[in-house]
Amino acid sequence: MLELVQRRNGNCERLMINFRNIPSNEIDELINKLDEKITFVNSEFGIELKSYGNILRIALNAIQQETVENLIERIGINRELENALENAGGYSLEYLNDNNPKAELVSILVYLKENLPKQKALFDFLKIETTKKIIAVFDNNDLDFATKNIKNRKVEIISFSALKKANTQNQILVFHSFNGQKDFDYLYNLNNEIRLVVYKQEKNLYHKFLDQRKKLIEAEIKSESRLAICGVEYKEMRDNVTDISSTINGIISRLDEMSGRAYDGYKNESDLLLNEIEEKLIYKVKSDITELFLESSDTVFTDKGDLMKSYKIKVGDKIRIYPKEQLAENLYQVAVETEPDIFGKVEEHANFWKQLINELRNKLGDNTLYLKLKEKGLKVLPTTLATYGKGFRKFPMYKNDLRAIFKLYFQEKSESEIDTILKPILKSKTTYNSTMIVLGRGLKQELRLFLKEQKVGEILQKRNLTAITLQSFVNENMQIHTVISKEIISENIEALDEDILEQIEL
Repeated sequence: MLELVQRRNGNCERLMINFRNIPSNEIDELINKLDEKITFVNSEFGIELKSYGNILRIALNAIQQETVENLIERIGINRELENALENAGGYSLEYLNDNNPKAELVSILVYLKENLPKQKALFDFLKIETTKKIIAVFDNNDLDFATKNIKNRKVEIISFSALKKANTQNQILVFHSFNGQKDFDYLYNLNNEIRLVVYKQEKNLYHKFLDQRKKLIEAEIKSESRLAICGVEYKEMRDNVTDISSTINGIISRLDEMSGRAYDGYKNESDLLLNEIEEKLIYKVKSDITELFLESSDTVFTDKGDLMKSYKIKVGDKIRIYPKEQLAENLYQVAVETEPDIFGKVEEHANFWKQLINELRNKLGDNTLYLKLKEKGLKVLPTTLATYGKGFRKFPMYKNDLRAIFKLYFQEKSESEIDTILKPILKSKTTYNSTMIVLGRGLKQELRLFLKEQKVGEILQKRNLTAITLQSFVNENMQIHTVISKEIISENIEALDEDILEQIEL
């Protein structure tokens, strides 16, 4: 048990964090090996594997087998290490021998898939009878799964967004992840008893932030006046935590640096991290009606109206797909109306790069444009480049593509000058992406509400939809599909038609 004395509104209170440790000797060993091999490729070739940290972070938070299976599929198509080795001098994975971090990451994912240690520890704890009421907090993607598997009348299962509105007085809060400074600041200011069901690496991260906070308040809480007021003696806490994975610590730092817009609203950091990974895992799903092309983190609806990620789709499932090409612009207009100043700048930046790419296209022609942009670092193939500057797409697929366009257009400018021009535009790209994630998630919840209860939510009302018009929209655009087959097509994604590529990126 960890007791931390703190002040709130002039009073002294005690915050209690109780860690429910997950047996993780195997995980510790595997993560240490991954850290060593990531350090090796960094020191030997100067390679920084950002997507590997993203994948590991999501995996350690996972409580569903399908989540880890999806990550295994993603690492299967991930070319970050291979491309970096090629760029470093034409090396291949075979050159690394036993220092291959990709193989080590796969080993971690396979272990987690087969054992699901966090799920077992969490569910075992939540199934224990208790006299106190418990609020267990889950990612939106895990809510339905948790509800089906936890049958304890003392446990209320809610999302992070619902937690802010819930009455938590005299209730124990249970979390199964710790994701850095934002989480620490939130937990630190709660009155509740808290249970953290986490791996040792996550517990040590908590202590890292606790030690940082301790240094800020140590002088005050050691004072005699403080002791007289509180009646609680300050006890030294441990310091100099060293057993922290460098890979996990790196991704936690990046999470803390991310825009808080989507995080603060829903805390679904897994969606943000997946959005950062450049490779798109695309499924071709054949149904009794048509062929569908879905990114693995896309959300579909079951025939009962429940939400389901596309990576969980199986042959025989009956699903509804909402038309992204029609709803994306509606979502964007909601954002513009809600925060016109912010999205006025986003729109300005979106129009600016489109103007540049279209001027270059008119001047050089498609073939020459592609070759020159490729020299500047363009990542996509001609088919995707053809979608740039038109249609629903607000920004290029990759940051490198945006940089290539600006380097070609402003050939006289230095790298530092290009960086200065790009900085606010990249910020707008991040704002757009994170906001669309949040609004898209809210829209899906409202469609779920309508499909299950025939109620029209706030976002849909803003688009002037009534129950009658929305039912007409569902009948026409969200027919029930019966799944006949499903396959990964990411290896040849660029062979897709231009309009399909554009829709995938919405």
